[in-house]
Amino acid sequence: MKLKRLISIALAAVFCISTCLFVCSCNEKKDEEASANPFYFTYNGIKIELDKKADGVLEALGEAKSEDNLGDCGGIGVQIKYTYADFSINTLKEENGEMIHKIEFKNDLPKTSKGICIGSAESDVRSAYGTPSSEENGRLIYKKSDLELEFTVEGGEVTAINYRRIR
Repeated sequence: MKLKRLISIALAAVFCISTCLFVCSCNEKKDEEASANPFYFTYNGIKIELDKKADGVLEALGEAKSEDNLGDCGGIGVQIKYTYADFSINTLKEENGEMIHKIEFKNDLPKTSKGICIGSAESDVRSAYGTPSSEENGRLIYKKSDLELEFTVEGGEVTAINYRRIR
């Protein structure tokens, strides 16, 4: 009788430990995914991610309303601005191709990966993204490494959203 009870306790302990390890590994994976690059949004099923190659994104989006060569600004490389109806994308020509360097929302149709759009309440931004890395002149700036997500807030409401890579 004692042996059966001991085996039951051992099996229960193994089950509990394996469950805890599984849950922890899932949470670590989610944390890694979330922290990998939070600077993206999805538009019509297309993931547009700051600091990633632009070729596939530009092809998937189709022809831009306008395409402007901005030249070599500050010696960082040639920038090209692709303007679409709801946002614009600036790319930077680098050794490994065109990289997405800046994204600017134009209206309330595109939403960040956390559901924030132009017109969202400042409190929604803070709930979704937490405490900003910095706040200056009505701008909430979230940084990770050389990437920034900036919300301009006026009267408690988001009036502009910009993603950018700082060089």
